[in-house]
Amino acid sequence: MPVTRENNRALICSIGTSVPESRYTQEQALEFMKSIPSYGESDRSFLERIYPASAIETRHSVIADWSRKPSEFTFFSRNGNMHPEPGLRRRNELFAEESPAIAERAARRAIEANDEIAIDDITHIITVSCTGFTAPGIDYQLIRRLGLGRNVHRFHVGFMGCYAVYPALKMADSFVRNDPDATVLIVALELCTLHVQFKQERETMVANSLFADGCAACVVAAEGRYRAPGAYGIEAFASTLIDDSESDMAWNVGDVAFDMRLSAYVPKIVEKNVPSIVDTLCDMAGVDRATIDRWAIHPGGRAVLDRVKRGLGLDHEALRPSFDILRRYGNMSSPTILFVLKGLLEDETRRPDRGETVFSAAFGPGLTVESALLTVR
Repeated sequence: MPVTRENNRALICSIGTSVPESRYTQEQALEFMKSIPSYGESDRSFLERIYPASAIETRHSVIADWSRKPSEFTFFSRNGNMHPEPGLRRRNELFAEESPAIAERAARRAIEANDEIAIDDITHIITVSCTGFTAPGIDYQLIRRLGLGRNVHRFHVGFMGCYAVYPALKMADSFVRNDPDATVLIVALELCTLHVQFKQERETMVANSLFADGCAACVVAAEGRYRAPGAYGIEAFASTLIDDSESDMAWNVGDVAFDMRLSAYVPKIVEKNVPSIVDTLCDMAGVDRATIDRWAIHPGGRAVLDRVKRGLGLDHEALRPSFDILRRYGNMSSPTILFVLKGLLEDETRRPDRGETVFSAAFGPGLTVESALLTVR
């Protein structure tokens, strides 16, 4: 089918993912945290409640210290009291060192996942991250490492948190609808564990139990430009700011690391608002909520997914792809939703059929909810 400005629906043609080599279990993470000398008995008791209840089994990190003895640490302090903690400069240096290779692997896998897409086809690159900064950035490194053209258009979505892939997808959708020859590479990379801190604050301890490192990439192009079985057609986007919730989730630059503000009220806020969020997006797309066949929800944590289930009247099976990614990888912030969308397409138990409608959403600082309505092509 010839691609024209009149019929060029944007497709997520392929998705690729990568994670750091260092993998550790939630049990290992719990034992590591319990060994922090500054934590008292009440702190350890709290840790023993939240880690087993997280629904996470394994996570990945660019830090390899989780299963090592203190004398073997390469990131954390080797002395017995774990202080001083690594400073912000050291954390960002490790981000700069580790991020290019991890991003390259995900990008190559996304491109190679479709035999028709070539490196030279890429016209735009959008990078996404909120866990580190470099200049020139990941976009520049990817152009060099992938061998992209020097004239590729470069953009970066920074410091937006778990929902940040959606603004990137909106940009790609606009580029493709405006120029049917455009092929856009999106690469979302977060190294969340670089910002682990040993504060005796419950919110920090909860964040430490959830977040992990990972990267996901996808290629967006006009429908008909490539054969793309199993792709996602982009139907509509919606963005919602939930009133009176700004203080419940935030991501700030602290003295020694980036500080996550994660209120225990977030899951309840999500449950209360998710029905209207779904209905708003469906109204924009001109469909009824009953026509949604699949759900791809960002697994911010077990409590968030449980509250989404309750708010929408769904059973566990409806959110199984999200729970599966949470179990295997934890919350990787922005790339996580692409892991979920990839997992949904590869679900051997219930592989989606062509034409099925997918509601996808993620929650982040603000409290902001970004959502997209997709169709399986």
